Amino acid sequence: MAARNTQQTEADDLRQIVTSLYPEALTRTYCVPPVQFNRVPYVRDTVPGTGLSVHVQQPRPSARSRHTALSTKPEGWTVPQHMWAEEPGPHLPPVGMQESDLRDDFAQNHVMLNLQELGDSRHEAMFILSQLQFGSYLNEPAYAAAAAQLPRPKDLPQDRQGDFDFLLIHRQHGILIGELKSVGKTMGALNQTYTPADPHLAQKVKQAVKQLDKSERVVRHLVSDMGPGMTVKKTLFLPYVSSAQLERVLDNDEQLEQAVCQSLGAANSSLSDAVQLCCCSDQLSQPASYWDVTPAVLSQLSTWWQHRMACTVDARLTDQLYLDIVARFVGPATTVSVPCYNGVRVEVRTVGQAVAELGRRLALLVLTLQQLGLMSRDPPLVYITGAPGTGKTVVLVLQGVRWLRQGHDVHVISTGYNTRAVSTSIKQQLEMSLNASPTPSLTPGSVSYHIYDIWNREGDVDQAVTDLVACVKNGHLHVLIDEVSFDSRGKRGPRHTRLVTRLAQQVPHLYLWCAGVYNAGIPPALQTQGFTVPLRSAPAVLREIQPVIHKFAVHDYSDSGVPAPGDGLSVIRLSHHGNAHTGRWPVDCAQCGQDIAAELRRLGVGSSVANSTSRLSYRDVFVLTRSDDIQDDVTDEAGRVTSPASGVVQGLKDAGVPVSVLGDHQDRLHNEARWERAVQDVAVAATDTVTVTRYGYVPGLERRVVAVLQGRDQDDDDRGRTDEDTDRNDRLIAVSRCTTQLITVRTPPVTTTPPSLTTTTTPAVTTTTTDTTSNDDHHHRQEEERQEVCLVVTCPASTPSSPPLP
Repeated sequence: MAARNTQQTEADDLRQIVTSLYPEALTRTYCVPPVQFNRVPYVRDTVPGTGLSVHVQQPRPSARSRHTALSTKPEGWTVPQHMWAEEPGPHLPPVGMQESDLRDDFAQNHVMLNLQELGDSRHEAMFILSQLQFGSYLNEPAYAAAAAQLPRPKDLPQDRQGDFDFLLIHRQHGILIGELKSVGKTMGALNQTYTPADPHLAQKVKQAVKQLDKSERVVRHLVSDMGPGMTVKKTLFLPYVSSAQLERVLDNDEQLEQAVCQSLGAANSSLSDAVQLCCCSDQLSQPASYWDVTPAVLSQLSTWWQHRMACTVDARLTDQLYLDIVARFVGPATTVSVPCYNGVRVEVRTVGQAVAELGRRLALLVLTLQQLGLMSRDPPLVYITGAPGTGKTVVLVLQGVRWLRQGHDVHVISTGYNTRAVSTSIKQQLEMSLNASPTPSLTPGSVSYHIYDIWNREGDVDQAVTDLVACVKNGHLHVLIDEVSFDSRGKRGPRHTRLVTRLAQQVPHLYLWCAGVYNAGIPPALQTQGFTVPLRSAPAVLREIQPVIHKFAVHDYSDSGVPAPGDGLSVIRLSHHGNAHTGRWPVDCAQCGQDIAAELRRLGVGSSVANSTSRLSYRDVFVLTRSDDIQDDVTDEAGRVTSPASGVVQGLKDAGVPVSVLGDHQDRLHNEARWERAVQDVAVAATDTVTVTRYGYVPGLERRVVAVLQGRDQDDDDRGRTDEDTDRNDRLIAVSRCTTQLITVRTPPVTTTPPSLTTTTTPAVTTTTTDTTSNDDHHHRQEEERQEVCLVVTCPASTPSSPPLP
């Protein structure tokens, strides 16, 4: 009796932990892990001239001649303290993976996204477990004593090894075991092609039936102590095989047909019934747009679900029994880990942990073979152009490290307010990278940081040339400039052109590498290199940006030839609407701030997670707005509030979220020293606070979680800019600051519905704007609007995989 009481107490404890991890366990669908983490092969290599040992992605055989990539591991949660580490990140899988591994990862993600959408749309209470190893069940040492009293896979000598591709635990319908076969899929152009048939389908189905029967024996054993008659069903997931194909194959193999009918429990051994119990390509989203689970797809999925699961209800399943089953399979006694490279276990159970871990993997510094080739050639004058997140800033830093190790001084130039943060970040990366990997023989060079404002002060061009020419040593000068634009239709472009041209004329041996998003008006003195492979944002985020790329003078994204670390989390879409909401736009609304805070709490931002190496800090979050009229409380010398905080800032603070505001134009115009200190803090994420700012101040920086607030200012209205115009800039400039979890806050349209962030897959953006109180800022906006309307399409679009250095 005492033993049973102890066992019941431990079950109660597990159930309590599970309900704390998954507070809506009885009402909603959870995926565990919440994200498919892909396996990406790597080999070691060295960046030329840096002495830095890194890892090179081993592309698929079909893509090996086109692309490869380098990766290094940063340190710290958000912004790398230096760029390099002795070992690669723990997620890197062993070299020598087969293309079938990549294909299986893609198929796993494809099916998981569809099942998640099915569960959410039907409000199903269930857990979708994926790739759970039998040996991971109840194997945590801390729970060994309790686990010893329960059935485990090790009790079945013939079946103790294996895994569940999918294991669905449903509150009403019981347990569903799913075996996935990616037969019919070819990687081809990444994520976009598949073959209509496969000669090995019969063989794969035969294997799947054996695996399903084995998995059923294991599951029934694991729940045998919970009473007889637990509902356990099975299905085949064949996302690249049609129902008609499957039926033809089974019809031509009577023995296989009988095996499938018996395994799946088809009524009267009916072939058509057996096929209906399988989830085929007919019921799933298209491979080329696997994320787009349309209402038509959901209807087909629901029909399959009704045939396979919803046709019966397990009356034995009480809330407590359901939670007890869930607690065993996803609770702390069972290891829920994701693929890793160096044996370090990475547990990912919750959405917040998934955001943290995927964000960490996306923060790894990556180069394509094209970028490595540019560094190998080492031309003296280079302009790197490309869409956000294609590695421009990373290459600038690498080149700067090489110059420093060669003994040259490196001059980092900030040419305007919009480049302060990223330039500060580059300076810090150079200094700390050099300290982490000191030059063995030569005395390294030093880093100098120069601040100018050529946008608002034309004389700063002459001043910059004078200052830099004075820094020439033995005829040599090494310069890095990020966030450059040479577009001749605004004043910033000609001034950047004049700066580069005059330096080239006056410095005998000028080495100048600069980077920018736009590809218009580039001076002939510079060798241009266009980067097109997305490296920093999850595909789910890139899908929000890509539809507007062609609206700008910007290279489109292209296929990298290798998968992203993971597809990412679905966009969280909030609405500035309802009685509690105030102000015209979300930036003015305290309720919107509270709504954002609620999502941050759901992600576990700022909270510690027991037994987890993956967590989110407040410094991992940006809240970005188009408006420059955003501020924290303004106080007088006595500490009295003379001007209250913006609504969204106040809402965040009222919800207990620590906030830092960068963007008050009064600070920038009248207290520049304080504003520069705030910029430096944001650039290196020094303070564990959520940063709220105008998105024009943080190009080149990223955060794992980014909330983008829709908005317009008086200048937009005066100039007749449409919501579509502002939306385009929101996407290109603000959304691209996100690596992993995007949150959008929008005002519902009053009459018509222009392209907006409320769409699921194909959205629109604009460049940054500033406040109307300054004439200089007014001209600042004018140039940006001219850049908005430049239409250039240079590269074919493809499914994206990831943006630049934080």
